[in-house]
Amino acid sequence: MFVLPVDDQVTLILAEERHARVITDLILRNQRRLARWEPWAEQPQTVEGTRAYIRSSLEDFVRGRQVSTIIALEHGQLLIGRCGLRINPYAGSADVGYWIDGDYEGRGIVRRATHALVNMAFAELELSRVELRTSVDNMRSRGLAERLGFKFEGTLPGALRFIQRNDDVAMYCVMAADWPRIAD
Repeated sequence: MFVLPVDDQVTLILAEERHARVITDLILRNQRRLARWEPWAEQPQTVEGTRAYIRSSLEDFVRGRQVSTIIALEHGQLLIGRCGLRINPYAGSADVGYWIDGDYEGRGIVRRATHALVNMAFAELELSRVELRTSVDNMRSRGLAERLGFKFEGTLPGALRFIQRNDDVAMYCVMAADWPRIAD
C-alpha cells in the first residue's frame, strides 16, 4: 500500500476498494457543502459508485496517470478527506484536487496534505508543473493555492459545469523550479 506521511498527525494513503463505504459515508455527510464547489458531488453517491471510482483510480495509478489518496489521521485509522493528483505524463504536469470533512476545515490539514503531494510530484515523479483549479468564488481554495505559492494564471470562463449553473475557474500553477524557494 502507498503511504505518504505528511507530519506526525496526517498521513496520505492510497485509496483502495476497501475504503469505499467509509468514503461514501464521508461524502454523503458533506455532500451539500461539497456540491457547492464540485460538480461530481451533485450526483447521487453510492458505495458501488465510489468503489468503481477507486478501481479506476487504482488502474490510473498503475499507469502513472493518477495518485488518489485519502487524508487520514490517527495513523491511518480516521479517514477525513481526499487529496489527489491527476497526471499528464506526456506534458510532465499534474493538477491537484482535495476535499475534507467539514469538521476538520480550518486546521491546516488540507494545506499540509497538498504540500506533501506537490513535493512528491516534483521530487519523486519529476513533474515540471502542478496546477490547481477552483471556482473563482471559492475563496478558501484560492487562499490555499496562494499560501502554497501557486501563482494565479487567469480565469477560465464557465469551465465548471454544474446541473443548473456554470462557474468560472481560477487557474493557479506552480513550477518545479519555483517550488524549493517557496516550499520552505
